[in-house]
Parts: sequence; structure tokens; C-alpha cells
Amino acid sequence: MQKIFLFRAGEVKTNEKIFLGWLNLPLSEKGFFNAREVAKTLSKEKIDFAFCSDQLRGKQALLEVAKKHVGIKIIIDHRLRERNYGIFSGHEKKLFKNFFPEKYDEVHRSYYANIPNGENLHDVSKRVFSFMNDLIKFLQLNNCNVLICAHNNSLRIIREYLEGLNKKETELIESDPSTYKEYVLNFEKN
Repeated sequence: MQKIFLFRAGEVKTNEKIFLGWLNLPLSEKGFFNAREVAKTLSKEKIDFAFCSDQLRGKQALLEVAKKHVGIKIIIDHRLRERNYGIFSGHEKKLFKNFFPEKYDEVHRSYYANIPNGENLHDVSKRVFSFMNDLIKFLQLNNCNVLICAHNNSLRIIREYLEGLNKKETELIESDPSTYKEYVLNFEKN
């Protein structure tokens, strides 16, 4: 029996609520606080490997949680990156919502949204499903528990993969950065 512990990186240092995507901003104090909350609740778990994206906030959140686990091996994988918001990256969500109210929900969450120079959830699913397929093979070969620090949208896709959610359910997922989800996997040995 092996476990996957899944949490997301929290708030970053910015004055506005923006389409963050691939912008590489550090965690805010609140973001570090959220990671410490996850670290406290996971402190007694045995975790062997930890995965996160190559984005600064993901690495910072993961390191904060990993401090409690001696000997943990950290692996950086770009496939866990947040969704790329393309031309919307760095722009205020509120401003976009005011000028394009009918398009906001589509750009913000739709699985198949048209994001110029960016990604929709379907695009994110291609890279995250690739990561998850590799992770499952890794877990089948190694008797270990893993921790994954994801971002809002990569976490949605991981949950879609692990929970068998449909596209609409995936779009609606909300995750608190001070909590985690636990998945127990049981691989039959031949």
C-alpha cells in the first residue's frame, strides 16, 4: 500500500489578484503559512519522494513541507507547472471581469477555452497525465510514498486523473492551500 499526498502552493507576493500562470513570483507570508500548516499535518507521515514544478512558488512550498521529512528526495518536474494564461498572464482578474464579463468564466476555468499564446485545462491535462502515468509506473516499481506540490490547475488535473472526474467536475475543483488530499494505492504484486 502506497500513498500520494497532494497539496497546492499558496498565495504569492503581488498586490492584485492576477492571472498568474507561468509568472515566477515567490510565496507571500500567507503562502508560507499555508505550507507550514500542511507540514504540521503531514509531519508524522512517512514520505520518501516529493515532486513539484520548476516554478519558484512550488519549490518554496514543497521545501517548507519537506523540512519535516529527513532523507526525502525532491524531484523537479516542469509538467507540474501551473496553467499558462498566455496573453492574460499578469493582468488583473477584476479588470478582465469588468471588461469581458461574458468571457471571464471561460478564460478562468473552461476545459477547452481559447487562450491566445496559452493553455486551457485540456492542454494542461496532456502534460499532467504524462507525469501521472510516469508516477504510477514509478510507484509500481518502488515501495514508497510521495508528496506532490501542484498549482491550482495542475492539481485539478491530478485529481481528475486519480478520482476519475469528468471535465465539468474538474473545472469546479477548489483547493485550500493549507490542506492536502491523500490517496492510497494498492498494486498487486505478480
